[in-house]
Amino acid sequence: GVIIHQPMDPIFYYRTPVHSRTIRSFVNCFNSTPCIDSYVSIGRQLPEFTFYTHGIDGSDGDVQPVSRIADLMAGSLFGWHDKVQGDGFGHVLHDWAAVGRPLIGHASHYRNLMGERFWRDGETCIDLDRHSLPEVAQMIRDVAEDPGRHQAMCEAIRAEFDQIDWAGETEAVRGLLA
Repeated sequence: GVIIHQPMDPIFYYRTPVHSRTIRSFVNCFNSTPCIDSYVSIGRQLPEFTFYTHGIDGSDGDVQPVSRIADLMAGSLFGWHDKVQGDGFGHVLHDWAAVGRPLIGHASHYRNLMGERFWRDGETCIDLDRHSLPEVAQMIRDVAEDPGRHQAMCEAIRAEFDQIDWAGETEAVRGLLA
């Protein structure tokens, strides 16, 4: 057998960072997870920011067509991706990386799984496992006030995405099927 990443739709390509005070989540059923508590707490601490939750059970609904997801991601300062359940691939997680927006969430949810590569605190994400919620709120403010730092985080997560050997994985599948 071979382990491969899920093929990505070509709509998800790097977008130049924009000045934004928007933080979005596309985690399905996010409002039903224990992770929502941190999100709500940070939202209360940052009234100058706008928070959106999309997807199944999301307060801001499902997004259609799927190409619109990349546009909304690109207009965000951070992607809040805090998903305690799942298989560790993280299709939405990979979409955030492909668009090039840093993450907020618990890196531990992806430890030893395919999505682990995107969780480098202070470089590609803000890791909720490493900071108190007041610290996280201040880190978000700091990144919002420093476009150069935000751009570096955007470029770092996209660079990590670009390290995935898509062609090698395709060849491994071909070899398996031959």
